[in-house]
Amino acid sequence: MLTAVEGYYNGSQIVMNEGVTLRKGQRVIVTILGPLAEETGKGIDLAKYMGRGEKMFNRDAGEYIKELRSDDRG
Repeated sequence: MLTAVEGYYNGSQIVMNEGVTLRKGQRVIVTILGPLAEETGKGIDLAKYMGRGEKMFNRDAGEYIKELRSDDRG
């Protein structure tokens, strides 16, 4: 079984937002997320990510793939 469950750390333990039954010794994977943008006061500048795929959309995809492979396939 692989299940993702949202939760939070209350200062002493991890509290899951959904009721999930675990058995003693059951393996889990815990992912620690960074602070939310609202918590840090920093937003995400989406403009710096825009236009990255522009080169591909200005011509045929096959031609684009050939150019990508030309460096690694000689």
